[in-house]
Amino acid sequence: MVSQFNRKVLVVEDDALLRSLIASNLVADGFTVEATDSAAGARKIADDFDPDVALLDIELGNGPTGIDLALVLRKNMPEVALVFLTHIPEPRVVGVDNRKIPKNAAYLSKDRITDPKMLSQAIDAALRGRAGREFRDDKRDYAFAELSRSQLAVLQMVALGMSNAEIAAERNTTVRAVENLVKRAFHAAGIDTEAGGNPRVIAAREYIRIAGLPHGK
Repeated sequence: MVSQFNRKVLVVEDDALLRSLIASNLVADGFTVEATDSAAGARKIADDFDPDVALLDIELGNGPTGIDLALVLRKNMPEVALVFLTHIPEPRVVGVDNRKIPKNAAYLSKDRITDPKMLSQAIDAALRGRAGREFRDDKRDYAFAELSRSQLAVLQMVALGMSNAEIAAERNTTVRAVENLVKRAFHAAGIDTEAGGNPRVIAAREYIRIAGLPHGK
């Protein structure tokens, strides 16, 4: 592993308990840590702290996302390694363009960092520029991986309990067009519309499992 001596990690996480836990674990593992809850706080800290690694939550409440912050940090500090944390394996679900995630960054689901060694290993991989599929949870196979942006959006509306007519009104299109889009989305997500059970309920459950409770429009 890359030597952790004097390695500095900037932790940006808006959940106070998780932020404290991550910082404590990293300090115990030999890292020097500064932590904050927002992109604005991170920008204030970064210049003086000069981190080797930025550990960023994707969703930081109102304002810039962790991805937005990463792009700013990389512009000012091209060598900073990046590790993203999220509850959501598919960044597009929360409106984040996954094409903006640097190829050499790590991207971990928060449920994996209950093992402190996993986080240290991801940091090590990011520092080496070798954060392969093992540390890229957005690259893992799961039900929504093949969905287009339109299909993701319509499944979110299905999960909100909206009818095809309501979705058509929201998207300013026809009910027939929505019916076709929903059908294609179900197929891409591997939802069998011919099997037993209500496919809209199944789709909603799968969306909530992967993306959490959807926000209202």
